[in-house]
Amino acid sequence: MALRKWIKNPDDQIRLGLVFLILASLSSWAFRRDPGLSGPWSDGVLGFLYGVAVGGILLGTWKKSRRGSAASGS
Repeated sequence: MALRKWIKNPDDQIRLGLVFLILASLSSWAFRRDPGLSGPWSDGVLGFLYGVAVGGILLGTWKKSRRGSAASGS
């Protein structure tokens, strides 16, 4: 699992979350622009993208704060 090793770095997790946030925003714009693309599946895609984005950002932030407190000896 190369992805698991790559995502251990909290900064990479935050970057990945931000990339998914950008993808979700662009997808939302594209779905609104073309009425043929809207539907229940587009809501699922947007929900997945926003969920991965928020989860990645929160998990990376949490890991970064835990790493900082462990390094300071608290």
